[in-house]
Amino acid sequence: MSMSLFLLLPLDAPLRTEHLNEVAKKLDVPITYNSDVDLGTHSGFLPATVNSVKDGVEILKLSFEEVSFILPPNKDIKPKDTLVIQFRLGVNPNETVIALYTALLYLLSYNGIVFDSKSNKYFNAEILQQNIDAILKHD
Repeated sequence: MSMSLFLLLPLDAPLRTEHLNEVAKKLDVPITYNSDVDLGTHSGFLPATVNSVKDGVEILKLSFEEVSFILPPNKDIKPKDTLVIQFRLGVNPNETVIALYTALLYLLSYNGIVFDSKSNKYFNAEILQQNIDAILKHD
């Protein structure tokens, strides 16, 4: 089974993983991105380490127009000023945790908006953290 998590970001959000590493350290989030990747140009495997486990998640950068038809209305989204990062998730819990932590960092620090295609809902920071905790508890 495959699902997607969509991260909607303002165009001025920093997209290099070195910025995410700084934010993760500042917020005490246990993730490290293993290489300096530009999420604005990179598609494919995003390597990261979570709780001493090296893994990654598949990402794809999209335009807002490419996903607008699946998104429920949200007054906080400014279509012309938004780019989208899609996390493609399978059954590997580590890839899901990497996606959720990445989304959480952007939500807390750069006004990101997170949409889960499986539940067809937007996630806030609390829901993201609950999902992370549930996965880590069963791991």
